[in-house]
Amino acid sequence: MSKLKKGDIEAFEKVLLQYEKAIFGYILGMIAHRETAEDLTQETFMKLYKNLENINPDKSFKSWLYKIATNTVYDRLRSRKRNQELLIIDDEDNSFETIDETSTYLNIETSLDLEKALAGIKPIYRAVLTLFYYEGLGYNEIAAALSLPINTVKTHLRRAKEALKEQI
Repeated sequence: MSKLKKGDIEAFEKVLLQYEKAIFGYILGMIAHRETAEDLTQETFMKLYKNLENINPDKSFKSWLYKIATNTVYDRLRSRKRNQELLIIDDEDNSFETIDETSTYLNIETSLDLEKALAGIKPIYRAVLTLFYYEGLGYNEIAAALSLPINTVKTHLRRAKEALKEQI
């Protein structure tokens, strides 16, 4: 972390290799559009690089990185709202590009149904669900990543499950 904080490019590349797929998956889970998720992942790491001096070794780096990713997604969503842009999700181009050949049609359909259901709930709920279930973060880490109190995280997780259940 000290090398990273000093701007060491090799240390940054290691962080990029370690977290790029996870951040991309997290962002894709929030917005369900592959190209936009790729752009936002790149933007997240650009913001990380520009703010390396702000790394606090006493706090969780992972939570801080997810906070940057979350804020990057929210910034894009806010700008879309202001500009009245529409995000069109192409059903042909789903986020499950590399499905294992042994997967059954039923598993693919279930995954697509889940993706559509996630797209139908509030972004904050998608964020909490994604961080908890897909990224394996605990309540404290989610609270740090989303700048929320722990009890709010627990409430959002409960409401997210209910909203997802309704969508399904």
